[in-house]
Amino acid sequence: MFNDSQMESIKKSPFNSAKSLESELKMQKKFRDLYINKLNEVQLKSPNNPIIINENYDFICMGCPADHISFFNNEVLITLNLNRKTMKYDEKKENKNIDDLILEGGIYSDIIEIYENLNSKKKWNVEPEKYGTEDCFDGGHTFYTVYYPNNQIESMYMRCWLPKEVRKEIK
Repeated sequence: MFNDSQMESIKKSPFNSAKSLESELKMQKKFRDLYINKLNEVQLKSPNNPIIINENYDFICMGCPADHISFFNNEVLITLNLNRKTMKYDEKKENKNIDDLILEGGIYSDIIEIYENLNSKKKWNVEPEKYGTEDCFDGGHTFYTVYYPNNQIESMYMRCWLPKEVRKEIK
């Protein structure tokens, strides 16, 4: 479901690091059965809201599944963390809207900014270099995917997300 959109985001990415993510996406395709029902759960809770999906891959683990996944639709935030012992995802579900995320500070700056761009009808995934860089020393690889109520899917690859405040300081 997401794989085609994510593979396309790799091809279009200005970041050289994107080219090495095909093995992770192949692995993740196998793991999605463990959590695809969460997408349905979030969609049923609010069928008219787009869902922002964040799949984060450890930078030093080649060919590994995503170690952190989140689903957000301005009513609920579901986070899944990979338990390396069981190779299953541990879940945390919270009723949160965009204002709740803003109050929590920078940890959700990526979801907040993508959500704000969705509301303004901007093409959020066209220029990933506006949001970050690949010049970082650790972190991970992240695919941001938006699943729209009309079943349209858009994705963007990001190596190192930089919150707006950090981007302003760098410039």
